[in-house]
Amino acid sequence: MKRKLCVLLLSVCVACTAAGCGGAEDQSGKGKTEASSGVRLVSVSQKEMEAHVELGEYKGITVEKTVQDVTEDDIDLQINNILQTLPEEVDEPEKQVEEGDIANIDYVGKKDGEAFDGGTAQDYDLTIGSGQFIEGFEDGLIGAKKGETKELNLTFPEDYPSEDLAGQEVVFTVSVNAIKQIPAFTEEWVAANTEYDTIDAYRQSVREDLEESNEQSAESSVKNTAWNQVLTDSEVKEYPDEDLKAVKEEYEESINTYAEQMGQSVDEFLEAQNMTKEQLDEQNQQYAEYKLKQNLVLQAIMDKEGLSLDDEESKKAEEQMEKDYGMTMDEMIEQYGEASVRETIALSRVMDLIIDHAEVDTIADSSDGKEGILTDEDGENAEDGESTQED
Repeated sequence: MKRKLCVLLLSVCVACTAAGCGGAEDQSGKGKTEASSGVRLVSVSQKEMEAHVELGEYKGITVEKTVQDVTEDDIDLQINNILQTLPEEVDEPEKQVEEGDIANIDYVGKKDGEAFDGGTAQDYDLTIGSGQFIEGFEDGLIGAKKGETKELNLTFPEDYPSEDLAGQEVVFTVSVNAIKQIPAFTEEWVAANTEYDTIDAYRQSVREDLEESNEQSAESSVKNTAWNQVLTDSEVKEYPDEDLKAVKEEYEESINTYAEQMGQSVDEFLEAQNMTKEQLDEQNQQYAEYKLKQNLVLQAIMDKEGLSLDDEESKKAEEQMEKDYGMTMDEMIEQYGEASVRETIALSRVMDLIIDHAEVDTIADSSDGKEGILTDEDGENAEDGESTQED
Protein backbone atom coordinates (compact mmCIF):
# COMPACT_ATOMS: atom_id res chain seq x y z
CA MET A 1 0.00 0.00 0.00
CA LYS A 2 2.92 2.37 0.71
CA ARG A 3 4.27 1.89 -2.80
CA LYS A 4 0.83 2.43 -4.29
CA LEU A 5 0.53 5.78 -2.52
CA CYS A 6 3.95 6.86 -3.71
CA VAL A 7 3.23 5.83 -7.29
CA LEU A 8 -0.10 7.65 -7.15
CA LEU A 9 1.49 10.89 -6.04
CA LEU A 10 4.47 10.67 -8.38
CA SER A 11 2.22 9.93 -11.34
CA VAL A 12 0.35 13.13 -10.61
CA CYS A 13 3.57 15.15 -10.43
CA VAL A 14 5.24 13.86 -13.60
CA ALA A 15 4.10 17.00 -15.39
CA CYS A 16 3.41 19.34 -12.48
CA THR A 17 5.13 22.46 -11.18
CA ALA A 18 5.65 23.80 -7.70
CA ALA A 19 2.65 25.81 -6.57
CA GLY A 20 3.47 29.46 -6.20
CA CYS A 21 6.86 29.20 -7.91
CA GLY A 22 5.92 30.51 -11.35
CA GLY A 23 6.36 34.03 -12.58
CA ALA A 24 9.87 34.58 -11.23
CA GLU A 25 12.05 36.70 -13.50
CA ASP A 26 15.71 37.42 -13.90
CA GLN A 27 16.12 40.66 -11.95
CA SER A 28 19.72 41.24 -12.98
CA GLY A 29 18.81 43.03 -16.20
CA LYS A 30 21.73 41.32 -17.93
CA GLY A 31 21.88 38.41 -20.31
CA LYS A 32 18.11 38.31 -20.55
CA THR A 33 16.55 36.25 -23.35
CA GLU A 34 12.95 35.67 -24.28
CA ALA A 35 12.98 32.47 -22.22
CA SER A 36 14.03 34.29 -19.06
CA SER A 37 11.11 36.69 -19.11
CA GLY A 38 7.54 36.07 -18.10
CA VAL A 39 6.38 32.84 -16.54
CA ARG A 40 9.02 30.39 -15.32
CA LEU A 41 8.64 26.88 -13.92
CA VAL A 42 10.94 27.54 -10.96
CA SER A 43 11.92 30.53 -8.86
CA VAL A 44 15.51 30.31 -10.09
CA SER A 45 16.54 32.98 -12.62
CA GLN A 46 18.27 32.06 -15.86
CA LYS A 47 21.52 33.56 -14.58
CA GLU A 48 21.45 31.31 -11.48
CA MET A 49 20.35 28.13 -13.27
CA GLU A 50 23.84 26.62 -13.68
CA ALA A 51 24.33 26.68 -9.92
CA HIS A 52 21.29 24.42 -9.50
CA VAL A 53 21.31 21.95 -12.37
CA GLU A 54 23.76 20.35 -14.79
CA LEU A 55 22.08 19.22 -18.00
CA GLY A 56 22.86 15.90 -19.62
CA GLU A 57 22.92 15.52 -23.38
CA TYR A 58 19.54 16.32 -24.84
CA LYS A 59 20.44 16.65 -28.51
CA GLY A 60 21.60 13.74 -30.64
CA ILE A 61 20.50 10.98 -28.28
CA THR A 62 19.46 7.61 -29.73
CA VAL A 63 16.14 5.99 -28.84
CA GLU A 64 14.13 3.06 -30.16
CA LYS A 65 10.57 3.47 -31.31
CA THR A 66 8.66 0.19 -31.32
CA VAL A 67 5.50 0.16 -33.40
CA GLN A 68 3.21 -2.74 -32.57
CA ASP A 69 1.98 -4.58 -35.64
CA VAL A 70 -1.77 -5.15 -36.05
CA THR A 71 -2.82 -8.80 -36.18
CA GLU A 72 -6.07 -10.43 -37.22
CA ASP A 73 -6.69 -11.21 -33.54
CA ASP A 74 -6.34 -7.51 -32.74
CA ILE A 75 -8.97 -6.70 -35.35
CA ASP A 76 -11.30 -9.40 -34.02
CA LEU A 77 -10.93 -8.07 -30.48
CA GLN A 78 -11.59 -4.48 -31.52
CA ILE A 79 -14.70 -5.44 -33.49
CA ASN A 80 -15.96 -7.47 -30.54
CA ASN A 81 -15.42 -4.47 -28.26
CA ILE A 82 -17.40 -2.30 -30.66
CA LEU A 83 -20.22 -4.83 -30.80
CA GLN A 84 -20.30 -4.92 -26.99
CA THR A 85 -21.08 -1.19 -26.94
CA LEU A 86 -23.99 -1.56 -29.37
CA PRO A 87 -26.34 -4.17 -27.87
CA GLU A 88 -29.69 -4.65 -29.55
CA GLU A 89 -32.97 -5.09 -27.71
CA VAL A 90 -34.64 -8.46 -28.20
CA ASP A 91 -38.17 -7.89 -29.46
CA GLU A 92 -39.69 -11.19 -28.33
CA PRO A 93 -42.40 -11.10 -25.60
CA GLU A 94 -41.46 -14.54 -24.25
CA LYS A 95 -37.73 -13.90 -24.20
CA GLN A 96 -36.21 -14.72 -20.81
CA VAL A 97 -32.97 -13.38 -19.37
CA GLU A 98 -30.07 -15.76 -19.97
CA GLU A 99 -26.41 -15.71 -19.05
CA GLY A 100 -24.59 -13.43 -21.47
CA ASP A 101 -27.64 -11.24 -22.02
CA ILE A 102 -27.71 -7.58 -21.06
CA ALA A 103 -30.62 -6.79 -18.75
CA ASN A 104 -31.64 -3.14 -18.57
CA ILE A 105 -32.93 -2.77 -15.03
CA ASP A 106 -34.18 -0.44 -12.31
CA TYR A 107 -33.35 -1.57 -8.79
CA VAL A 108 -33.68 -0.52 -5.17
CA GLY A 109 -31.70 -2.15 -2.37
CA LYS A 110 -33.01 -2.04 1.19
CA LYS A 111 -31.61 -3.09 4.55
CA ASP A 112 -34.08 -3.44 7.38
CA GLY A 113 -36.68 -1.86 5.11
CA GLU A 114 -34.64 1.28 4.43
CA ALA A 115 -32.91 2.09 1.13
CA PHE A 116 -29.13 2.24 1.57
CA ASP A 117 -26.62 4.51 -0.17
CA GLY A 118 -25.44 3.21 -3.53
CA GLY A 119 -28.15 0.57 -3.72
CA THR A 120 -30.50 2.31 -6.13
CA ALA A 121 -30.23 2.88 -9.89
CA GLN A 122 -32.40 3.27 -12.95
CA ASP A 123 -31.90 2.28 -16.59
CA TYR A 124 -28.81 0.25 -15.71
CA ASP A 125 -27.35 -2.16 -18.29
CA LEU A 126 -26.13 -5.29 -16.50
CA THR A 127 -24.38 -8.10 -18.35
CA ILE A 128 -25.53 -11.33 -16.74
CA GLY A 129 -22.53 -13.39 -15.70
CA SER A 130 -20.14 -10.44 -15.55
CA GLY A 131 -19.84 -10.62 -11.76
CA GLN A 132 -20.40 -6.88 -11.34
CA PHE A 133 -22.91 -7.34 -8.51
CA ILE A 134 -22.81 -9.37 -5.32
CA GLU A 135 -23.34 -13.10 -5.51
CA GLY A 136 -26.92 -14.08 -6.33
CA PHE A 137 -27.96 -10.80 -7.94
CA GLU A 138 -27.27 -11.69 -11.55
CA ASP A 139 -28.30 -15.34 -11.18
CA GLY A 140 -31.54 -14.14 -9.60
CA LEU A 141 -32.52 -12.41 -12.84
CA ILE A 142 -32.08 -15.47 -15.05
CA GLY A 143 -35.49 -16.51 -16.37
CA ALA A 144 -37.08 -13.07 -15.90
CA LYS A 145 -38.97 -11.46 -18.78
CA LYS A 146 -39.25 -7.86 -19.89
CA GLY A 147 -41.63 -5.97 -17.56
CA GLU A 148 -41.18 -8.45 -14.70
CA THR A 149 -40.18 -7.38 -11.19
CA LYS A 150 -38.24 -9.68 -8.86
CA GLU A 151 -37.29 -9.46 -5.21
CA LEU A 152 -33.84 -10.82 -4.42
CA ASN A 153 -33.00 -11.69 -0.82
CA LEU A 154 -29.22 -11.48 -0.68
CA THR A 155 -26.32 -11.15 1.75
CA PHE A 156 -23.35 -8.88 1.25
CA PRO A 157 -19.96 -10.64 1.62
CA GLU A 158 -18.18 -10.30 4.95
CA ASP A 159 -15.24 -8.53 3.30
CA TYR A 160 -17.39 -5.95 1.50
CA PRO A 161 -15.64 -2.53 1.68
CA SER A 162 -18.60 -0.76 3.32
CA GLU A 163 -18.72 -1.62 7.02
CA ASP A 164 -22.44 -0.78 7.07
CA LEU A 165 -23.18 -3.48 4.48
CA ALA A 166 -20.50 -6.12 5.07
CA GLY A 167 -22.22 -9.40 5.99
CA GLN A 168 -25.65 -7.76 6.04
CA GLU A 169 -28.89 -9.23 4.67
CA VAL A 170 -30.63 -7.00 2.11
CA VAL A 171 -33.52 -7.11 -0.34
CA PHE A 172 -33.18 -5.87 -3.90
CA THR A 173 -36.35 -5.05 -5.84
CA VAL A 174 -35.39 -5.32 -9.51
CA SER A 175 -37.52 -4.43 -12.56
CA VAL A 176 -36.46 -5.66 -15.99
CA ASN A 177 -37.01 -2.88 -18.54
CA ALA A 178 -35.50 -4.62 -21.54
CA ILE A 179 -33.37 -7.57 -22.58
CA LYS A 180 -30.51 -6.93 -24.98
CA GLN A 181 -27.99 -9.08 -26.80
CA ILE A 182 -24.69 -8.44 -28.53
CA PRO A 183 -25.38 -8.43 -32.29
CA ALA A 184 -23.79 -10.93 -34.65
CA PHE A 185 -21.07 -9.54 -36.90
CA THR A 186 -22.69 -9.86 -40.31
CA GLU A 187 -22.77 -8.05 -43.64
CA GLU A 188 -26.21 -6.75 -42.63
CA TRP A 189 -24.89 -5.31 -39.38
CA VAL A 190 -21.97 -3.66 -41.19
CA ALA A 191 -24.27 -2.06 -43.76
CA ALA A 192 -26.70 -0.83 -41.09
CA ASN A 193 -24.18 0.49 -38.57
CA THR A 194 -21.13 1.65 -40.53
CA GLU A 195 -20.28 3.51 -43.72
CA TYR A 196 -19.07 0.27 -45.30
CA ASP A 197 -20.95 -2.37 -47.29
CA THR A 198 -18.86 -5.47 -46.63
CA ILE A 199 -17.14 -7.16 -43.73
CA ASP A 200 -13.80 -7.05 -45.54
CA ALA A 201 -14.00 -3.31 -46.12
CA TYR A 202 -14.96 -2.69 -42.50
CA ARG A 203 -12.17 -4.92 -41.18
CA GLN A 204 -9.69 -2.96 -43.30
CA SER A 205 -10.93 0.30 -41.78
CA VAL A 206 -10.53 -1.15 -38.29
CA ARG A 207 -6.99 -2.24 -39.19
CA GLU A 208 -6.12 1.27 -40.35
CA ASP A 209 -7.55 2.79 -37.17
CA LEU A 210 -5.52 0.38 -35.02
CA GLU A 211 -2.36 1.06 -37.02
CA GLU A 212 -2.84 4.79 -36.49
CA SER A 213 -3.45 4.21 -32.78
CA ASN A 214 -0.33 2.04 -32.49
CA GLU A 215 1.73 4.69 -34.25
CA GLN A 216 0.46 7.36 -31.85
CA SER A 217 1.21 5.10 -28.87
CA ALA A 218 4.71 4.50 -30.19
CA GLU A 219 5.24 8.24 -30.68
CA SER A 220 4.11 8.93 -27.13
CA SER A 221 6.28 6.13 -25.74
CA VAL A 222 9.41 7.25 -27.56
CA LYS A 223 8.94 10.82 -26.34
CA ASN A 224 8.63 9.62 -22.75
CA THR A 225 11.67 7.35 -23.17
CA ALA A 226 13.76 10.18 -24.59
CA TRP A 227 12.66 12.59 -21.86
CA ASN A 228 13.41 10.08 -19.09
CA GLN A 229 16.84 9.51 -20.59
CA VAL A 230 17.58 13.23 -20.54
CA LEU A 231 16.19 13.55 -17.02
CA THR A 232 18.28 10.64 -15.75
CA ASP A 233 21.46 12.02 -17.34
CA SER A 234 20.94 15.43 -15.76
CA GLU A 235 21.98 16.28 -12.22
CA VAL A 236 20.56 18.64 -9.65
CA LYS A 237 23.37 20.39 -7.78
CA GLU A 238 21.14 22.25 -5.36
CA TYR A 239 17.39 22.35 -4.85
CA PRO A 240 16.06 25.89 -4.46
CA ASP A 241 14.75 26.20 -0.89
CA GLU A 242 11.75 28.31 -1.84
CA ASP A 243 10.52 25.78 -4.38
CA LEU A 244 11.29 22.78 -2.19
CA LYS A 245 9.22 24.24 0.64
CA ALA A 246 6.33 25.03 -1.71
CA VAL A 247 6.23 21.53 -3.19
CA LYS A 248 6.32 19.91 0.24
CA GLU A 249 3.39 22.05 1.30
CA GLU A 250 1.60 21.03 -1.88
CA TYR A 251 2.25 17.37 -1.04
CA GLU A 252 0.89 17.77 2.49
CA GLU A 253 -2.18 19.54 1.14
CA SER A 254 -2.82 16.68 -1.32
CA ILE A 255 -2.62 14.15 1.54
CA ASN A 256 -5.02 16.21 3.64
CA THR A 257 -7.46 16.51 0.75
CA TYR A 258 -7.27 12.81 -0.09
CA ALA A 259 -7.82 11.80 3.54
CA GLU A 260 -10.77 14.18 3.77
CA GLN A 261 -12.31 12.65 0.64
CA MET A 262 -11.99 9.24 2.28
CA GLY A 263 -13.73 10.56 5.40
CA GLN A 264 -10.58 10.10 7.47
CA SER A 265 -8.15 12.15 9.47
CA VAL A 266 -4.54 12.13 8.27
CA ASP A 267 -3.62 9.77 11.12
CA GLU A 268 -6.43 7.39 10.15
CA PHE A 269 -5.38 7.62 6.51
CA LEU A 270 -1.77 6.73 7.37
CA GLU A 271 -2.92 3.83 9.52
CA ALA A 272 -5.04 2.51 6.65
CA GLN A 273 -1.99 2.78 4.35
CA ASN A 274 0.18 1.03 6.98
CA MET A 275 2.51 4.03 7.04
CA THR A 276 4.21 6.07 9.74
CA LYS A 277 4.57 9.84 9.77
CA GLU A 278 8.30 9.39 9.22
CA GLN A 279 7.69 7.30 6.11
CA LEU A 280 5.25 9.91 4.82
CA ASP A 281 7.84 12.65 5.36
CA GLU A 282 10.38 10.57 3.46
CA GLN A 283 8.01 10.19 0.54
CA ASN A 284 7.31 13.91 0.71
CA GLN A 285 11.03 14.58 0.27
CA GLN A 286 11.25 12.15 -2.64
CA TYR A 287 8.17 13.70 -4.25
CA ALA A 288 9.55 17.22 -3.93
CA GLU A 289 12.99 16.36 -5.27
CA TYR A 290 11.61 14.37 -8.19
CA LYS A 291 9.20 17.10 -9.14
CA LEU A 292 11.73 19.90 -8.83
CA LYS A 293 14.31 17.99 -10.85
CA GLN A 294 11.87 17.85 -13.73
CA ASN A 295 11.10 21.55 -13.45
CA LEU A 296 14.75 22.54 -13.25
CA VAL A 297 15.77 20.41 -16.24
CA LEU A 298 12.82 21.64 -18.29
CA GLN A 299 13.53 25.28 -17.49
CA ALA A 300 17.26 24.89 -18.14
CA ILE A 301 16.61 23.44 -21.60
CA MET A 302 14.08 26.15 -22.37
CA ASP A 303 16.58 28.80 -21.33
CA LYS A 304 19.34 27.35 -23.51
CA GLU A 305 17.04 27.06 -26.52
CA GLY A 306 15.31 30.41 -26.10
CA LEU A 307 11.90 28.84 -25.53
CA SER A 308 9.22 30.65 -23.58
CA LEU A 309 5.81 29.84 -22.21
CA ASP A 310 4.71 33.21 -23.60
CA ASP A 311 5.79 32.75 -27.22
CA GLU A 312 3.75 31.88 -30.27
CA GLU A 313 4.63 28.17 -30.19
CA SER A 314 3.34 27.87 -26.64
CA LYS A 315 0.12 29.53 -27.72
CA LYS A 316 -0.22 26.89 -30.44
CA ALA A 317 0.44 24.20 -27.83
CA GLU A 318 -2.38 25.65 -25.73
CA GLU A 319 -4.73 25.45 -28.70
CA GLN A 320 -3.75 21.83 -29.29
CA MET A 321 -4.35 21.01 -25.64
CA GLU A 322 -7.81 22.51 -25.88
CA LYS A 323 -8.57 20.22 -28.81
CA ASP A 324 -7.05 17.15 -27.14
CA TYR A 325 -8.83 17.66 -23.81
CA GLY A 326 -12.04 19.12 -25.19
CA MET A 327 -11.74 21.94 -22.67
CA THR A 328 -10.83 25.60 -22.70
CA MET A 329 -7.61 26.73 -21.03
CA ASP A 330 -9.64 28.36 -18.26
CA GLU A 331 -11.45 25.06 -17.63
CA MET A 332 -8.17 23.12 -17.56
CA ILE A 333 -6.60 25.62 -15.19
CA GLU A 334 -9.63 25.41 -12.91
CA GLN A 335 -9.53 21.60 -12.88
CA TYR A 336 -5.80 20.89 -12.86
CA GLY A 337 -4.23 24.12 -11.64
CA GLU A 338 -2.31 26.74 -13.60
CA ALA A 339 1.08 25.31 -12.63
CA SER A 340 0.24 21.86 -13.97
CA VAL A 341 -1.05 23.28 -17.24
CA ARG A 342 2.11 25.37 -17.69
CA GLU A 343 4.28 22.35 -16.99
CA THR A 344 2.37 20.22 -19.48
CA ILE A 345 2.97 22.78 -22.21
CA ALA A 346 6.65 23.07 -21.35
CA LEU A 347 7.09 19.30 -21.24
CA SER A 348 5.39 18.91 -24.61
CA ARG A 349 7.62 21.50 -26.25
CA VAL A 350 10.84 20.13 -24.74
CA MET A 351 9.92 16.56 -25.68
CA ASP A 352 9.34 17.66 -29.26
CA LEU A 353 12.69 19.45 -29.31
CA ILE A 354 14.51 16.38 -28.00
CA ILE A 355 12.86 14.09 -30.57
CA ASP A 356 13.50 16.55 -33.40
CA HIS A 357 17.23 16.27 -32.68
CA ALA A 358 17.31 12.56 -31.80
CA GLU A 359 18.18 9.48 -33.83
CA VAL A 360 15.03 7.38 -33.63
CA ASP A 361 15.35 3.72 -34.62
CA THR A 362 11.91 2.48 -35.64
CA ILE A 363 11.26 -1.21 -35.02
CA ALA A 364 8.20 -3.13 -36.16
CA ASP A 365 7.02 -5.55 -33.47
CA SER A 366 4.56 -8.29 -34.38
CA SER A 367 3.39 -11.52 -32.79
CA ASP A 368 3.98 -13.56 -35.95
CA GLY A 369 7.65 -14.21 -35.33
CA LYS A 370 8.83 -11.39 -37.63
CA GLU A 371 9.99 -8.96 -34.98
CA GLY A 372 12.89 -6.93 -36.32
CA ILE A 373 11.65 -6.75 -39.91
CA LEU A 374 11.44 -3.05 -40.50
CA THR A 375 9.89 -0.69 -42.99
CA ASP A 376 11.86 2.11 -44.59
CA GLU A 377 10.47 5.55 -45.37
CA ASP A 378 9.35 4.42 -48.83
CA GLY A 379 7.25 1.62 -47.32
CA GLU A 380 9.57 -1.15 -48.57
CA ASN A 381 10.89 -3.88 -46.31
CA ALA A 382 14.35 -3.19 -44.93
CA GLU A 383 16.80 -5.95 -44.28
CA ASP A 384 16.46 -7.83 -41.01
CA GLY A 385 18.18 -5.96 -38.23
CA GLU A 386 18.17 -2.58 -39.96
CA SER A 387 16.07 0.36 -38.92
CA THR A 388 14.72 3.63 -40.14
CA GLN A 389 15.82 6.84 -38.49
CA GLU A 390 13.87 9.98 -37.95
CA ASP A 391 16.36 12.78 -37.97
